[in-house]
Amino acid sequence: MELEPYSFGGNFSAHTFKDFLVWAVEQGASDILVQGGDHIWLEIHGRQYRATTHTIQQGHLPALIHGLWQADVEAKIRAGEGADRALELTERDGIEIRRGRALRFRCNFTQARVAGMETAFAITMRTIPDKLPKIEDQYLDPDLFGSLYPGMGLGLICGPTGSGKSTLLAAMYRHSGEAYPNRKVITYEDPIEFVLGGRHWKGPQPAQSEIGRDIPNFAAGLRNAMRRKPSIVGIGEARDLETVDAMIEASLTGHLCLATLHTESVAETINRIIQVYPPDSQSNVASRLIGALRYICIQRLLKTTDGKRTAIREYLVFDRALRAQLSETPHTQWAAMIRKLLEEANATLDDHAWKLFEKGKIDKEEFIELAGFREFKTRLAKMQIDDKRLPTKEEV
Repeated sequence: MELEPYSFGGNFSAHTFKDFLVWAVEQGASDILVQGGDHIWLEIHGRQYRATTHTIQQGHLPALIHGLWQADVEAKIRAGEGADRALELTERDGIEIRRGRALRFRCNFTQARVAGMETAFAITMRTIPDKLPKIEDQYLDPDLFGSLYPGMGLGLICGPTGSGKSTLLAAMYRHSGEAYPNRKVITYEDPIEFVLGGRHWKGPQPAQSEIGRDIPNFAAGLRNAMRRKPSIVGIGEARDLETVDAMIEASLTGHLCLATLHTESVAETINRIIQVYPPDSQSNVASRLIGALRYICIQRLLKTTDGKRTAIREYLVFDRALRAQLSETPHTQWAAMIRKLLEEANATLDDHAWKLFEKGKIDKEEFIELAGFREFKTRLAKMQIDDKRLPTKEEV
């Protein structure tokens, strides 16, 4: 794909930047990077494209921030605190967009050295579709899909930044609103990304609270949730001990709690949660955790050879039999036990990625980026033995 860079015609302002954002979304950008002293860059299907004919001067960014976001953002950047904000644009903001539609972005602001400039502003914008994704379009395994909505417990959607966790959660919330009208949904997010609800929602409209605006933090949100009689509680991210502890407690007291973590395997997720606690508390929290867990799903987005991306998932459903088996095993052995279960089932992220490589849907570099060069060579050698053939030059 080739991208013809956008020209501001020497007039970079909050108003012309809005027009640029419309253009960027039309190009299919998932992320937009604006940095003082650099061109604006778009990420499209996981690939970076230079999006402007000229670099953006650092001196123009304070006015842009004041024109589009809250006045305190610049002060937070200069203080070294950084900031996270949402941005929503509609036709009332003077942009050419169909009536009733909106452009939404999740935005991060920070200060950094850029292109030799000692202190420059860096703005990272994630495009949030204004229509909720459908669960059918996520192509979940039937076993995982059938396990998404237990009456109570803990469901974790995990993966690195940019792996589609928010999209998958939004699709899950939408399906809940359409298929389970008696389930009341509340979420705590930082910031609010997908806007839930609408005419298709058959039960009570979901209530979304934003951290810092509506509630101090995730832990406070979970304590607040216990007084609101929800069926499903969504947590943007389980970041610290207080949030994790409240999340587990909510899951054990009759609620389905959905949360995200930045982890890269099911086994790592288990360890990460337990190790948030002091050593003398870990055995007790492991018992509570295994009583709460219903599923862990790890998702990654891989660049495909057709120029797009596809999702792969490693997941484990914690049914009664597995929870009983784990409860009889020391928690220090859980990670190894889970890893072995997934490896024996050929159900790890590496396994799914290798199948795509064998089909020619991803290239060698994409597999190595996920699994590492040694894993690639090991699997290639095994394929050579199994197939009794030498690998092709393209494979090596």
